[in-house]
Amino acid sequence: MPIGDTGGKGSPPKEPPAAYHEWWSAISPGDLGLKAGEWTGKDSDPMTFRPIVAWVTVMMRKLPFTDANPPDNRFLPVALSDTMFPVLAGLIPTHCGVFLKNMTEAEAKVRAREWMNKPGAKPLQPTMGMAQA
Repeated sequence: MPIGDTGGKGSPPKEPPAAYHEWWSAISPGDLGLKAGEWTGKDSDPMTFRPIVAWVTVMMRKLPFTDANPPDNRFLPVALSDTMFPVLAGLIPTHCGVFLKNMTEAEAKVRAREWMNKPGAKPLQPTMGMAQA
């Protein structure tokens, strides 16, 4: 059944899925003195850290291109998964940002909480780091 076809059931037509263009850079090795944090946001839960092994830049733009729809440019950390395989840190469900390597868990929680409680702040996204706070 084509997109937009109601199938004769009287329901509204389905919206086609959003289309995006993505441009990815080559992977750049190094951690820039940072580590990837994982935390649920609950004070009682521990924050853990993963080593960052590389970075990649990604530019995404939703189609159709318009001035009201500027591209989204991201600088994303590549961290080691539980199986020591490199993955985009944002694909780890509890990723909460990047932190200085010498930052303690308590200090990192304070920084993450500052971002989460910032007026008008969106929920932490996989690609948001503390530099965006």
